[in-house]
Amino acid sequence: MVLGIEKTDREKAGLVSDSSIVQFVDKEFERRQRERLPYELQWQLNMNFIEGNQYCDIDQHRLVIEEVEKYYAWQEREVFNQIAPVVETRISRLATMKPILKARAPTTSADDIRSSRVSSQLLKNLYYDQGIGVKLAEVYAWSETTGTCFVKNIWNPDKGHVTGEIEVIEIDDSGEVETYIEEIREGALEVVIVPPHEIFPDSNFRNNLQDCRSIIHAKAIHVDEIKEAWGVEVLPEKTSSMRLQRTMGSQSWGVGTSHYFTTTDLSNHAVVKEYWEKPSKTFPYGRIFTVANDKLLHEGHMFYPIGDDGDLEFPFERVVSIKRPGILWGRCVVDRLIPVQRRYNALRNRKAEYLNRCAIGQWIVEEGAVDVDDMEENAGQPGYVYVYQRGFNPPQPVANAQLPIAFDTEEHNLLQEINMLSGTSDLAKQSKAPPGVKSGVAMSIALEQDDTRISVTAKHIENFLVRCGKVWLKMHQLFVSGPRVLKAIGEDNVMEYLDWTASDITSDDVYVEPFSALAESPAQRRQMVFDLLASGLFHNEQGILEPSMKSKIFEMIDLGNWESGDEDNRMHIAKADRQNIVLMEGKYAPVLPYDDHIIHIHRHNRHRLSVEYEDLMVQNPLIEQVFQQHVDAHLQFLLPPPQPGMGAEPMPGGGPEEMPQQEVF
Repeated sequence: MVLGIEKTDREKAGLVSDSSIVQFVDKEFERRQRERLPYELQWQLNMNFIEGNQYCDIDQHRLVIEEVEKYYAWQEREVFNQIAPVVETRISRLATMKPILKARAPTTSADDIRSSRVSSQLLKNLYYDQGIGVKLAEVYAWSETTGTCFVKNIWNPDKGHVTGEIEVIEIDDSGEVETYIEEIREGALEVVIVPPHEIFPDSNFRNNLQDCRSIIHAKAIHVDEIKEAWGVEVLPEKTSSMRLQRTMGSQSWGVGTSHYFTTTDLSNHAVVKEYWEKPSKTFPYGRIFTVANDKLLHEGHMFYPIGDDGDLEFPFERVVSIKRPGILWGRCVVDRLIPVQRRYNALRNRKAEYLNRCAIGQWIVEEGAVDVDDMEENAGQPGYVYVYQRGFNPPQPVANAQLPIAFDTEEHNLLQEINMLSGTSDLAKQSKAPPGVKSGVAMSIALEQDDTRISVTAKHIENFLVRCGKVWLKMHQLFVSGPRVLKAIGEDNVMEYLDWTASDITSDDVYVEPFSALAESPAQRRQMVFDLLASGLFHNEQGILEPSMKSKIFEMIDLGNWESGDEDNRMHIAKADRQNIVLMEGKYAPVLPYDDHIIHIHRHNRHRLSVEYEDLMVQNPLIEQVFQQHVDAHLQFLLPPPQPGMGAEPMPGGGPEEMPQQEVF
């Protein structure tokens, strides 16, 4: 029996043996597969249409995807794919989002403010360490294709920095002793993208994932990985996996990363099924069963108290493209576009058939007048001579009627309907202004309209990231042991180090920084900066643009290298910031004659207004004396030189030669 759950829990559930647990999970898995099948068929149909396999449909009786046959052998069956560029455009628009997660302090106390600073920096580091930007691109692809995607947040004790080593001694069945060194790691968060095909809820009619009583996460894993992870040998079984592939390509709507889906048969794999059940009166700690091909791999309790009130919860989070009330699975625009795409294909193919008839021609001949087989084979060739029997009328071409204007009108209407249903426009898909739009104001309005129609999906993503951020902080609060260090890039690219422990994470009030990156392109941002610059908002009271503000403006319009003319000022700013770090440690920082004393005084006083400085003053009030003496030394150099015969009273703290060189820590 696998350890990890009490014997009484098995008896309560009526699952005494390992085989009974495996049968229970397998039976639940098969039931949930059947109940989820209609949604899965829609996902497969969506993928086929995105890939260009658009002459297929769902057989509602056999519940399979089947190909739609031609009505006539001569029928045109070309695909004029309008869905793929729509999906690519929506993913590209969503990818412009740069959501910055931050933690809000519950009170204005110094401890809570420092806690929010630690939490915010931790979230920022996790965003880059976990490659959330890259993973979000995969989330967008799944949600825009199937309507739903999941993320699994787990704590992996085998990740993170190495903190030590231990010697492990093992004795095999033959009695031989094997010794090896095993590294001890500090543990780290792991964020895993879970496609909707791998999630099987207890019921599809749930508002969200946390309303589910239990879920099954099923994934095909190599048998060697199963042996390494759980220590159980499992025989391979026949299985397949649907994968999302990324490719770089040039499309009519631009060059960028695209995705396509492929189903591959896997060898030496087995389906690992994780059964997660939430706590109840019968099982107050919940249950977790992991099985694979008739083998029980793991049995235990739920161990993530990440709920709002510290309750045990699933480590999964869901994001949807379009929410459906009362149903766990979301919708996507592809569902709505499929009927319109079918009609658009039919229209374009009927036009192609008309052009074929006009180009090749149709003929009227009297029976017995010509050799029909010869005419069918050679009619239309240049120089072909029509030979017909005497006494018969010669062959005559069929006069084709002019293509009705309704074809062009219908094609235009279908394209407009596709834009309306998808929330995109020609401006977004082709970087081309809509007809009749010529002014910059009208272009901005058109962009805002595009953003408005996709903003609901963007809001779902923001809420999803906020929920993930809360879970990330709670997991670090639960599993981090000992002090750790956060690295941060401060102002002017100065590296900062922040010591923290799990006790420093006291709040999980996570929010997304309030700005709309979705509706802000580089060109729009630059135009906004130029407008503010023209209005004089960046100038000081004397109407002068200060060098520091000039550098900030270049940074805002992504032209940071252009401020090289202020390199001297930047070097003085960087030196003053380095001295702030030294002074914060209570150490002596020399004041030299060639320092730009005005810049130094400004940077030191600005740092003294920070929350970090206030926290340090609470711990050690003498730090204020260290900073004040350093600033006074700069002020001493700014005083005019004394006149001959006249004494000058030294400033409090003295000049640079009188600076104390002892440390206060």
